[in-house]
Formats: sequence, C-alpha cells, structure tokens
Amino acid sequence: MQVKTLPVLKKGGYQAAFFLQCIFLWWLTGTCLIHHSATASTAMTAEKIIVQAANARLAEKPTWALLLHVAGGKANIQNKDFLLSWPSFTLEQELFATIRFLYDGNETQVCRFPARYLWIREQIEAPELPIDACSDLREFKRRAPADEIAIVFASENLAQPSSMMGHIMLKLSGEVEKKHVEHAVSFITDVGGFNLPKLFYDSMVVGKAGFFTLAPYDEKLQLYLREEQRSIWEYVLELNSSQRELIQAHLIELKQSQLTYFFQNYNCATVVDFIISIGADQQLPIEGFWLTPKDVVKRAQAFGLIKESRVIPPNRWLIRAIGEQLQTAEREAIKQHVDRFEEIPSDSADINTAFIKLQLAKSYHGYRIESKRVTGTQAEAYSDFLKQVSEKTFKDKRLEAIAFKNPIDTPQDSQFAFGMVHKERTNFLRLGFTPASHHLADDNRQYFGETELLLFDISILKNVSTREVELDRFTVYGAKSFISRDSMSGGVSGAIAFGVEPQLDANFRSRQTTYLKGSLGITKRYWTDIDLTALVGLGASFRSGQLNIYAQPEIGIIVRELFDMKSIVSVVMSANALGDKSTYLKYRLVQSKFFPKQNVSLHLTAELENQNRNRQNWLELSIKYLF
Repeated sequence: MQVKTLPVLKKGGYQAAFFLQCIFLWWLTGTCLIHHSATASTAMTAEKIIVQAANARLAEKPTWALLLHVAGGKANIQNKDFLLSWPSFTLEQELFATIRFLYDGNETQVCRFPARYLWIREQIEAPELPIDACSDLREFKRRAPADEIAIVFASENLAQPSSMMGHIMLKLSGEVEKKHVEHAVSFITDVGGFNLPKLFYDSMVVGKAGFFTLAPYDEKLQLYLREEQRSIWEYVLELNSSQRELIQAHLIELKQSQLTYFFQNYNCATVVDFIISIGADQQLPIEGFWLTPKDVVKRAQAFGLIKESRVIPPNRWLIRAIGEQLQTAEREAIKQHVDRFEEIPSDSADINTAFIKLQLAKSYHGYRIESKRVTGTQAEAYSDFLKQVSEKTFKDKRLEAIAFKNPIDTPQDSQFAFGMVHKERTNFLRLGFTPASHHLADDNRQYFGETELLLFDISILKNVSTREVELDRFTVYGAKSFISRDSMSGGVSGAIAFGVEPQLDANFRSRQTTYLKGSLGITKRYWTDIDLTALVGLGASFRSGQLNIYAQPEIGIIVRELFDMKSIVSVVMSANALGDKSTYLKYRLVQSKFFPKQNVSLHLTAELENQNRNRQNWLELSIKYLF
C-alpha cells in the first residue's frame, strides 16, 4: 500500500496535526515518522527565518561581517569549518547557511555558532534554541566570567620578532564563588626561533597555525611585566551585558575553528579588532598598510569604547621614570643602601622626596629580584621590609602613573615620504614608503627610548633631468634601540637589519649590495633630552656572487629640542664593505620638525661621504605623511 506524507500544518495546529499524523501512519505502517516530520517542520522554520533575515537585510549589517571576520569583502578565515558557504562565500549566502545549520532539527548545533545565534535572535524573531546546554560555553563562562572586558597592550620588545610592534590581548574579569578572577585571552602563533627570513616567509606567504590561549592574567603579567620588562596598558571597554555575552560566545566559535595566522593581515591585532568591533556594532576602515596592536587601541578610542585606562609599568621603567626626579648623588646613595640591604635614610624635611626615594628603592630591589641578581631569603625579607616601611610611613601616598608614553598618543605607524635631493650636482625626486612602524628621525617621544623599526621600507630616486629611476635602498627588516644605560637598570643599545643598500668601492663609486648587519653598544642620556650613542657593528655583504665581512662602527648624538623638533648627528665608518679593503666615513645630520596634530613632519638631511681625498654630498628636504 502506498502512503502519502500528510501536509504539515502551521502555527497552533502543528502539534495536534503532527500527533494525528503519527497515529495514522502507525496504524498503516507500524511506524511513526517522528524524525522525518520534525525535520520537515524545522526546515520550514528555517526558510521562514531566512525570509525574515532577508527582509531585514541582516547580511548588510556591520556586526554580521565582524562575526565572520570579513573586512573589505575579504574573508580572513577561509575554510568550511568556519564558513558554511565556503568556497562560494558571500555574506548573504553565509547568513542563510547559518540559519539552516541552526534550525535543521539538531538543536545542539547551536553550540557551534552560539554568537551567530544570539545576534540573529536579537535582530529578528527566531525560535529559541537550548544555548544554555552548550557545555563548552557554559564552562567558559564559569571559569572566565566577563563582568568586565578590557584590551591589554604589552609594549614593544625589539628583541623578539613576534613582539616587535607590541602585543594585544583581551582581559576578562569577574566573580567566581565570591572570588575575583582575571583571565587573558590571546591569539598567537609559534614563532619558531629567530630565523627572520623563514619567519617572514611562513607568516606572510604560507601562513602559520594560529590558536587561542586562555590563561590566568597574572601569568601574562609575570611574562611581560617581570620577565621581559614591558609596560602594560589596560583599556576597560564600555560594554553592556548583551555585548559581553556576545563576545564570550564568539570566542568559543573561534576556539573551535581552524585559524591561519598571517603577520600582515590576520594577527593578534586584527583578531582583537574584529572582536571589540562587535561591541561597537561598526567597522572602521584600515588606514595603514596593515593593522598593528597600537592601531587597535586607537580604533577602540575612536569607537568610544574605552571607559578607563591604566598603566602597569615594569620596575626597570619605574627606575628610570622615578630616578629622573632625583640628583645623581641621591640615586647612587639609594643604590648602595639597597645593594647592602640597608634601611633607606628618611628626609624628614621633605616627605615627598623621602617617598620618591623609597619608591625608587622598591623598584630597584624588585628589578634585582626579577633579573635574578639577588635571590634567597634575605632578598625576600628585604622586600617585605621595604613594603612595611612604605605602608607605615606613607600610608596615604600613592605613586601616580606618569601620563606620557601612552600607545594612544603615538604617531601613526605607516608613512609616505616625498623629498627633493641634491647629490653631486644632480637633482632627484625621492619617494619613500614605510608600510609599518617608524624611523629614528621620527617623533619617538612616546617610546621607551629612541627606537627605529622598519618593515619592507623602500626608497626610490628619480633623476629630474634624465627621468631615470633607481633604487635608493630597500630594508626588509631593520630595528634600532638606543636605551640609555644607568647604574641601576643597565641598558644595552643595538641594531639589526637586512636588505639592499649602496656601498662605496675603492674608486668611490656607489654599488648596491645585499646585506645583513648587526651592532651592539651603549647610550648615555644627559639632561633628559640628549643621548650620546656608540655602537660597534659587523656586517656581511653579498654582491656578484661574493660574500664579504665588514666592520661598521658608529657614534652619534640625539637631541630632543623645543617646538617639537629633534636633531640627529652621526658618524659611521664602513671598512671593506665590498671586499676591496676600502674604508670611508659617512657624516650625517638630520633636523626634524613634527606637526603631531596634522600627522606630518619635515626633515632636512645633509650627508657627507669621505674616502681619502674623495668626497660626495647629499642634501635633502622632505615631507612625511603618517597614516
């Protein structure tokens, strides 16, 4: 006997009709097609929701693209695991596929995309699904409550390629069984050593496996603040409970996904930016070549998401910041007392000075412990002693955080440069492009010391008369760090770079060479605005199949002046750079004038290269636009 499936009734009559269908089919066939009928019903429900979603134009809303990590029409997560419509992905097709996935009759599938479900239900009238039964989401909320969400910026560490522009992560805080807990959520990849060429290739071309980590926040503070001595900035976000719940649910979605880390366009900064933008329900365009951790902080500020900010400085930074308020003799006296675990003499005539001295002693002793200069029970006992003196003598006094060096106030870290160059009776136009970070001649007042970080920096010259174009220089990666040395915290300056640059041969002709060079040295600061530097460097150049090792020592002075200006004078010697035993000196002066509000700077550069009786000069006036 043939049996036809009865039509499914809608709304209130559905349950009664389904019951009658079940009895009728059982009488005819001995079975009740419960699963078949439920699937047909939820499929119809899904199609109805799709119609509502299409009418509401949900696929065009910014939050939907943010939940999918789509920017400028490009999907950053390109796999079927995360995008149900892949490879035929569109925002609309993914919306329809998600609704069918959620309402296809298997209610537990909501646990795969709980954030998408919460957002769709918030936008239109969709049936409720048992999201509270999702064990992973429930356990995540239990372990890492999000009564408060903050973004955390760890300052730059030029010694580590993965952190040379800083690191950004999320901090979730809340109460668990009447106990305040804090967790850090980070998107990271395995750096795999200091092989920079391989690291750039893997992370920019092939892509590396990316994954989320959930760890107690204090563990991250131990790593960044105490072990690596990097400043920590916390920015508490202005979010309501629904927004915090949506972000938590989205983190579970990402945790279950296969993610690929790309250094230039899908890294810790871009992922955190997508997540916090969900709370803003909008997406700002990326103005620079790529998004950096500092850009995320600035964008959160532009969104109006930052409710409050606070800085946690490392002891090494505090030593310098506090020490600048005391005389050299006073700093040395405190150092001697701490080195001998002695009581810090109190200046009863000036309680503020006494307080500053004690704070310097605490910071210096804390840094000695963190750097393992001192260990054992005596060091611990002395820490307790300083803490007790502080609480007893200065109970109502607090060390106010110094207002400068905030990532929000740093200049933009992509730039174009246009200049007029006069070189040996010939005029050139120079075009420079720095996709990410900054030059030593730029405004570095918001950095901890004078630094330079260049990624794929390129400079091109065009002869005004002949219109010929030549490569001036190309830096694949370059970093400089001039950290002033003091008796308490030490400080080593250094530089590393590789790329293509001109070198002079024995006949004083300029030859482009591929190079890799590094240097170490010392910087001494005077009167807070003058740095004297000295570096000893070695390099390896490669040209015409020949590898040469050469020496390149350097001395210089950096002066930070009034009216947003800075001067840099340096003398660099290159010896045997092309394997011909030639030696020449380069004298260089750069005078910079900054216009921070306009994101513009002016630079006057004068160079003189001298080899025996041969001389070559370079004079340039350029303007930079930072974006």
